[in-house]
Amino acid sequence: MNKIFDSVTWVAIPGRDEFFRGGLAPDQMLDTDLYGAAIQKATRAGWFKGIRIKDAVMRQKPVVMTTNEFTVWQSIGTDFALNFARTAYCARLPISRDAIGNVIAYLNRANENAQKTGYTWNMFTNNCSHVVHNALAAAGIWDAKVVRGAGAIDVTKDVLSVAKVLALGRMSDFSFPANNFVRLYEAGNERPIDDALAAFRNHDVRRTMEDGWISTRPGALIATYPMWDASRNRMFAPGRDPFLFSVPVLWDKEEKFKKLTRHAPSIVTDLGANLAHFRERYSKTLANQRTADEELRMLRDDENEQDFRAFYGRFYRVIAEELGRADVATDSYPVR
Repeated sequence: MNKIFDSVTWVAIPGRDEFFRGGLAPDQMLDTDLYGAAIQKATRAGWFKGIRIKDAVMRQKPVVMTTNEFTVWQSIGTDFALNFARTAYCARLPISRDAIGNVIAYLNRANENAQKTGYTWNMFTNNCSHVVHNALAAAGIWDAKVVRGAGAIDVTKDVLSVAKVLALGRMSDFSFPANNFVRLYEAGNERPIDDALAAFRNHDVRRTMEDGWISTRPGALIATYPMWDASRNRMFAPGRDPFLFSVPVLWDKEEKFKKLTRHAPSIVTDLGANLAHFRERYSKTLANQRTADEELRMLRDDENEQDFRAFYGRFYRVIAEELGRADVATDSYPVR
């Protein structure tokens, strides 16, 4: 995704190696020659062929350079070869096949709409992380964010949406990549799945449960793809951490980001530890299961008994199924 794009919102790059490392081997020196070689490779491959970019950017194109090569030159370090210029913090989340289909459909629609009406990027109301966030919202992982225009009124509406964070515990319409990273980690590891009533009161858990799956499950890991080491990088100097929107005490994402990027626990970086953790967590959920009648006595006045009864059975059935999968995966995971 790139703010210079006009006819598309995003572009697909073939493989993690090209996407993150630009096809370079770990011991290679990133200099002007290899930087240029990466641009030429992408140009020949046609990854960006046919993409229109903003007129203001196109006016900078040298006469001797093709439009395709100029687009690639403007995109390297942002749309591919990310680690040439930045560190990428990534969260992995296993989702159902149907949910993946919904993500793909959303992304295709985003590009179809851009081809018809253009892509209008805005730092606050419609940036690259809005696309990622709403693609995952299409899978049911969380609520979608409202994408607005670039006017002062639109930015003001985004600012006012922060009230949802404080009043309702929902997400604001602001979207930033570092927040998406933390949020996806939370979806995969921290949602309430330890008893039916807590899960029932979380609308994100209820939404995925209605589709027969939960987001807090084995395989929810984080990974860091570091910027090309300074000793082998003659093109870019390291900068600061990405911007992260946070409200201290009430909605503090900054400390969690630092923990995950500096001192991440093994249960979110090592699959074996992750499998063992969820196996134990699911087992405890089932071992501590209260009867439906016990849970019903704790319902609030505004909570529907019939809705909870239906959710109760579905919840423990899904937890048992997930435990079975975790057992099989743990037993087959190679011991290190």
